[in-house]
Amino acid sequence: MADPRHRAEPEDNGEQDTRPGTMPEPSEEEREQIEAERRHRLDPENRSDGAEVDNTDREFDVVHGRFTDSERPEEGELEFDPSAE
Repeated sequence: MADPRHRAEPEDNGEQDTRPGTMPEPSEEEREQIEAERRHRLDPENRSDGAEVDNTDREFDVVHGRFTDSERPEEGELEFDPSAE
């Protein structure tokens, strides 16, 4: 006799199957909402005072005063001047 606690398939009781790998794909509307919430959470303007940001995997260019994966300034924009400190 099989152990009833280890069914191969969940009982069809009208509830959604939440086992790992069985969740349905989110709708396009849900994806847009998730992405908007993610952008809001990651926006530096929304960080609380004293929040710590982990940049240990990034390489910093001390000559140009920016991370090497950052966008370069537009032509004519000022770059960091290490002699100004």
